[in-house]
Amino acid sequence: IKKLRLLANVLPAMLDHMAKGDMPDERQLRTIAAASLEDQKEVWKANKPSKGDPQVSWWSVANALAKTRMCARDASFGEDLAQAYGIAWVEDLFAPADQDSRYTTDVDAFLGAQQEWMTQNLPKKGVIAEVSNYGEVKLPPKAERVYGTPKTSDHTAMYLDREGKVKTVHFRMPEAKKKAKGSEAGDAADETIVVSKPRPDVTRKGIEMIGD
Repeated sequence: IKKLRLLANVLPAMLDHMAKGDMPDERQLRTIAAASLEDQKEVWKANKPSKGDPQVSWWSVANALAKTRMCARDASFGEDLAQAYGIAWVEDLFAPADQDSRYTTDVDAFLGAQQEWMTQNLPKKGVIAEVSNYGEVKLPPKAERVYGTPKTSDHTAMYLDREGKVKTVHFRMPEAKKKAKGSEAGDAADETIVVSKPRPDVTRKGIEMIGD
């Protein structure tokens, strides 16, 4: 039944060719069916068979239509932000029945909603961090990552990993030097202040839609 539902999303011209016995494999069919009919039509024009080469390169068709999928099960945000960012979830018809198979190919909207959620749920001593080219979180200068149970004086860094999932780590800043004698605060130590990064441009769309 799921395969029939997938075929219902395939361009009629492709279906006519498949009926002749030249079929893509299951993975390629999923990719083709997930694409819009407009995209399928454009790709089919460039890859449709000819008299000299009657067999279709389904790998080329699927590769041209392939898009990065961001899964709903990896989203920290709820339906309110999903609607604010215009995210329309699509069901993966071949996924196990007991698994949330919804996904979106609108990567910018998904990451924007994730960033918005982190901003709204940032702890008091928190910072939204970036990641390196290797996927490692970038902590503030001189910060020491805490791998055990964090103290109440420790800070929190929230970031998005390579798959767009929200991750959290804790870190500790070195103790501030005491002020010199005669200062207004006497010997009181300075409190290290961590300022969260400003929201990236991609989240401004959500801000405009849901308000401050």
